[in-house]
Amino acid sequence: MNDSTPGARLPAEAVALLEALLAADTPDCRTLRAQIPQLRVTGGCPCPCPSLDFAVERPEAVPTTSVGTRIVAEATVLDADGQPIGGAMVFTTEGRLSSLEVYSWDDPPITRLPFPDRLQP
Repeated sequence: MNDSTPGARLPAEAVALLEALLAADTPDCRTLRAQIPQLRVTGGCPCPCPSLDFAVERPEAVPTTSVGTRIVAEATVLDADGQPIGGAMVFTTEGRLSSLEVYSWDDPPITRLPFPDRLQP
């Protein structure tokens, strides 16, 4: 599960997942990782998926990237047997982290944030 209560800090599972998805040693990924401690939940998906929307609490305290508004990282989510079951994507809006989407390709839906070791680039 996730805590999609508006204003809540990101759950530890979301922090770990964002850090794994943004692990590349590039200027944009380093800048986006620096935003993670400033993120607060603004909402979640109404379906059973664990997707989260968030915003930087103090935008003036963190730099933005030049990536604008787009998907900045994505990976395939694997089940316990190593089989692909869905995906995870990180979105930015105006150079700031804005959402983490986790989705499944079939039933049953993914209802918990996956562990970073369940990601395949």
